[in-house]
Amino acid sequence: MVKLISVDMDGTFLNDDKEMSPEFDKVFKALKEKNVKFCAASGRQLASLKTVFDKYKDQMLFVAENGAVMEIDGQPIVNATLTREISDKFLARLKELDDMRILYCTSDYSYIDRTDDESMENARIYLPKFEIVKDVTHIEELPVKISVHSKNGYYNDFKLLVEEFSDEASICTSGFDWLDIVPKGTNKGTAIAKMQAMLGISPKETMAFGDQMNDFEMINQAYHSYAMDNAIDKIKQIARYTAPSNNEFGVVSTLKEVFAID
Repeated sequence: MVKLISVDMDGTFLNDDKEMSPEFDKVFKALKEKNVKFCAASGRQLASLKTVFDKYKDQMLFVAENGAVMEIDGQPIVNATLTREISDKFLARLKELDDMRILYCTSDYSYIDRTDDESMENARIYLPKFEIVKDVTHIEELPVKISVHSKNGYYNDFKLLVEEFSDEASICTSGFDWLDIVPKGTNKGTAIAKMQAMLGISPKETMAFGDQMNDFEMINQAYHSYAMDNAIDKIKQIARYTAPSNNEFGVVSTLKEVFAID
């Protein structure tokens, strides 16, 4: 019997217009009546997730910053931070590359150092709690995650960064043009495993939905694993099932079917 459902956000639970299914309220209430816990698991900051689920935030679970931060029963838990040495080394390397948009994320806040239209639009959509700074290297609080955006994408700039830093930190892509660096061994899967242990829920009692490589470990941590129809091939290869695409609100339609919700 499924006791925990973990869903990625962008490209999975939300459609491309960043909307949730109009049927989610009905599904959420039905899951609650069945004592099934619902968890949003994302690379987004915790504040962003709680904004999206404002109506439900006190009744659900959260995994944020690709596993570095989580919240259970309203209590935030910081699982890990990057060391100052690795953080400074990574930021220094980024300064050597052209046109990198950097997002420096602490457990409660995010910092950006650019104010162009695209950066500000990204902040408006994903960062309810952010601050503009002249230089992210001057921030004293250690980061839980550093994200970098490059229009050149994975097979150019990102490939170099993965090769250079994968021994010192966990690095994963989120789509084609975003790369996240988090503490070594940190990912959505390790956060879900910790949550399962705290709640007394096994992987066989867990359902997960995802579409990108930052969902890989989470998909492996759930027996009832679903790749979205729009997911990349590597996620489809490891998931047991396929759900309709995010633009068809495949998470909610699958939950309605599996849990017999009218």
